[in-house]
Amino acid sequence: MYMLVKPKILIITFMLMVGMTFSNVYASVEEPTHALLLYDSLAKGTSREGNVETLQRLLASYGVKVTSGTYDEYERGTLSRYTKVIGIRNSVELTITNIDFINDFEIYEEDYFHIGTAIPTSVQKELSIQTEVATEQFVDLSIDQFLEPRIQVRNFPYIVQAEGTYYGNFTSANQGNNSPYGVRNDRYAYVPYYEQGNLSELAMSYVLKDWLEVNQQGGTYLIFKEVYPFSDLNLLEKLADQLYDAGIPFMISVRPVFSNTDFPAMQRYLETLKYVQSRNGSILVNTPIVSSTISDNGPILQGQMESFIDVLADYGVIPLGIGAEMYWSYDAQYAEYGMGFFDSVVLFPNINPIYRSRTDSSHAFMSSMYSMSLDFLQQFEHTDTIAHDLPMDSAITYDFSDDEAQLNEIIQALMGSWITFSDYKYGEHEIDTQANAISSDNGFLSLNGQNVDMNDAYRSVSSEYTYTVEQEQSFSTLFNIQNKIFIVLIVVTLLIFGYLFLIGYRLYLRKYINQRRK
Repeated sequence: MYMLVKPKILIITFMLMVGMTFSNVYASVEEPTHALLLYDSLAKGTSREGNVETLQRLLASYGVKVTSGTYDEYERGTLSRYTKVIGIRNSVELTITNIDFINDFEIYEEDYFHIGTAIPTSVQKELSIQTEVATEQFVDLSIDQFLEPRIQVRNFPYIVQAEGTYYGNFTSANQGNNSPYGVRNDRYAYVPYYEQGNLSELAMSYVLKDWLEVNQQGGTYLIFKEVYPFSDLNLLEKLADQLYDAGIPFMISVRPVFSNTDFPAMQRYLETLKYVQSRNGSILVNTPIVSSTISDNGPILQGQMESFIDVLADYGVIPLGIGAEMYWSYDAQYAEYGMGFFDSVVLFPNINPIYRSRTDSSHAFMSSMYSMSLDFLQQFEHTDTIAHDLPMDSAITYDFSDDEAQLNEIIQALMGSWITFSDYKYGEHEIDTQANAISSDNGFLSLNGQNVDMNDAYRSVSSEYTYTVEQEQSFSTLFNIQNKIFIVLIVVTLLIFGYLFLIGYRLYLRKYINQRRK
């Protein structure tokens, strides 16, 4: 008996240990990296303005949850809660005076990434960095297949010597000196120069990916946003046809509709979206316009978003993610109630941030894309005829326009570009509401466990529709009878009047003729 029980106990114990191991693995996969981002200033009015927001979007594209703040706001013990810390020093005039940060950083032993001026002593020592400062000059920046010549830099601490892995290359247009764009070892990384709008914006992604230890290869996607029910839907279908014929997979980010979803205009909107889906297009739900269509009440927003997702799904239109300006992910209310249904996002640059419940920590997504324009990418020279994918998932973004000539120019530019676009449906995306479970994987769309036919026939929608509900009329029959009686009386009266007029006319005519005969 003992010999029989003991193996079972060993087997059960082994299975429990294996189960615990796998559960820990899955938990670690699902839990995003949480990084602390500290900066001395937002560099308003300088060439470095916007680099903090750009870095936040770049970190989001790697699935990182970010907590941001200034050095002055730092509180004692904060560093100990993070294994990844990034510091941005935008100003040479500002110094760190927060003694809590200084003391905590001296004993910090996890990964640290420094950007800009004033390199910490520990980073200099670990990377054996020697730098020299160029007050103002022009440099050529190259990395991977990209090159941007004659970038004007000021107070530029270029790397003279360092130990570690080098990234990119700076060449001084004035002196011809070469120095790496960035350097990294197992724990530390350093980049001296980072600005929005030039090649350093993309060069940062190469260093950051390795420092974050991200192994997944990025892809390049195409997305059209600002699609409304009142957009030129015929032109949208034509755009879908042209991209389909050109073999270019694409996405559209559609504005939600929260009322009157049974109107013909909405039905035509849904039919067009279904047609776009059948032409190898993927659908994203764009966040609503804050100033006009969104409620201050979080649960109301949640109900509105859920209702629109269900309207799409019930019609056979399968949304795969959400498109939003980045500030939505830094707002507790928007993130929970507006974005909580989605695990995939395309984050656009902030245009007009209007917060409801701003927070310093972002909401991380399993899949996130770094949005940019094709013009931004095409300003750089490139060495290869076919573009390599960037380190992160990126989205070439356009606003959909009702100007057909402008769309034709965009299509020609895309067809002539050196970019190979990826199909969004081949990624893993999930959306869950109370009524519907939506997913995609390896090119297949699924709704509640059933594959969705993406070639569903297009149905025309009648324009005949009663836009107001007819009220019940209790005296309508009586009024109809009265109306008919009045009509008969009026007709009879007109006939009698006409008869009398005819008799009077004849009598007058006879009298006139008799008078002339006399």
